[in-house]
Amino acid sequence: MLIKIQIIVGLLSIVLLLSTFELIRKKRLREEYAILWLFTGIAVLVLSLWPGFFLSQFFVRITGIFYLSAVVLIAFSFLLLIVLHFSVVISKLTNQNKELAQRHALLELKINELKKRYLPPEETITSSGL
Repeated sequence: MLIKIQIIVGLLSIVLLLSTFELIRKKRLREEYAILWLFTGIAVLVLSLWPGFFLSQFFVRITGIFYLSAVVLIAFSFLLLIVLHFSVVISKLTNQNKELAQRHALLELKINELKKRYLPPEETITSSGL
């Protein structure tokens, strides 16, 4: 049963890596954000290839955590950090978008004022003049 899960997780990580590269190639994902997804895909792929080594030896030596549920907690914390990072980026972009919309409205107002001041008013065609 464990080998089937390893294969499925390994294939899903390969799909994640290929999808990330494709999104970068089509310029739908910026490189600065793709680094997180590439790192995550590589980490999941490595863990799916050698789960016994990393879960039983590597993590135990580094963290001192012996239980698999604690490792899942670490992975969940990593994903929460990714979500937090993207929330900060989205907030920054929202503020920039609002500022640009306000600047656009002010420039449009100035253009309309300049048009009224320096351009002659357009002649209106009356129905009785035809």
